Amino acid sequence: MREVTGYYNGDIVQLLEPAPKKKQKVIVTFIEDENTFEDLPIGILSRYADHEKRLLEKGAFERAMVEKHGNG
Repeated sequence: MREVTGYYNGDIVQLLEPAPKKKQKVIVTFIEDENTFEDLPIGILSRYADHEKRLLEKGAFERAMVEKHGNG
């Protein structure tokens, strides 16, 4: 048995890492903490997302403007 993290969007369960194999039985356990997956990317390309890079995106525009135009 292997544990794989994912989320449920109200319609489907989306895995955030590859499943060990296709067409297998699963057990879904709902976690009570609603904020657990708050910052995780959602969508078909989410498997390619780098969470560390997402953290850098916050405030990126502001940092770029300060770098380009100064803090004035």
